[in-house]
Amino acid sequence: MVTNALPAGIVLGAVALVSLLFYSVWDRLFSKSAERMAGMAGALDRAGIYKKPEELVVYVLGSSAVLWVGIALLLRPNLIVGALLLPACAGACAGCFLGYVRFAQRRRLDAFVTQLELALRLIAGGIRVGLGLRAALAMVIEEMPDPARHEYMRVIGQTNIGISVYDALETLAERMPSNETLMMSRAIRIQSQTGGDLGKILEHLADTIKDRRRITRKINALTAEGRASALILALLPPVLGLFIYMTQPMMGHALVFTGVGHVALIAVAVLEALGVFTLMKILQVDV
Repeated sequence: MVTNALPAGIVLGAVALVSLLFYSVWDRLFSKSAERMAGMAGALDRAGIYKKPEELVVYVLGSSAVLWVGIALLLRPNLIVGALLLPACAGACAGCFLGYVRFAQRRRLDAFVTQLELALRLIAGGIRVGLGLRAALAMVIEEMPDPARHEYMRVIGQTNIGISVYDALETLAERMPSNETLMMSRAIRIQSQTGGDLGKILEHLADTIKDRRRITRKINALTAEGRASALILALLPPVLGLFIYMTQPMMGHALVFTGVGHVALIAVAVLEALGVFTLMKILQVDV
């Protein structure tokens, strides 16, 4: 009787211990999760992806499950390797998703900065014909497409609920982080405190942004060869591996269905990622 009750007691004790540990760290886990969700919501907003973070977490988990099942059916790993593949697939899907969000953020921010020169000239023109700053900002909403239209509409919306236009522009600089947006918000705030010709200040700022864009285009032209080399280095191993798999069945089988082949594939993937990352860091130039 005692012998039969011993395993059940061990299981109940383990469950109680895990429950106690989970309860002790629940508040910390909940607060960390809330912070991560808030940060993810801000990142999605800056990227122009209008979905809830919880929905995208479900999408990532579903994609991880589908990827894991596909790899398991293709490679037929043993139990231990299959168990290790599940968190690896989840990490890969989460990394791809975060990479896409960063790409969307950068693309939307670049589009906004490209429109900022014309937006500043519109605001300066409105101020010179006698409009107030808020009315001049409204001209951007009427004359320009997204993302400038959407972001300045949010600025006007914040002023409608009592926030000053200067604080709303500071919020815009935080939401669309760039040197150009920060210069615009600070120049307008400083002019409100010291006085001066705001239209002329904004025209000079638009000229500065135009010169910075010209330098950026020149840098992109000079680093195009290096970026093309990085792309070729990234595509060469997958293309070569597919060619070997199709033309040399025995070698392809050894690469895909053996432990040594799996180790080789993992080593190639890690070295490839490090090489591309190093090249992109070398080619990155801050303006």
